[in-house]
Amino acid sequence: MPQHLKTQAQEGEGLDEPVLPDDYPIYADYLYVADGRVVRSDWHGITARQFRNHLGATELRRCDIYGRKALIAQEADHAS
Repeated sequence: MPQHLKTQAQEGEGLDEPVLPDDYPIYADYLYVADGRVVRSDWHGITARQFRNHLGATELRRCDIYGRKALIAQEADHAS
């Protein structure tokens, strides 16, 4: 993802990526956003706090896959 899209994603422009509460359940093979980077969980049955600590991250968000895809498509349209 281009840097300016990462910045947009981090700022939450057009994305539905709320910060997850500490007790939020984490599921294996789901995508999350840890400190602005998309990560896939290999863990199941742990909390957001445990996952965040495992990653060494300070913030964990739900990943808006479709919103990110739309940002990339929008950028491609502007580039052409």
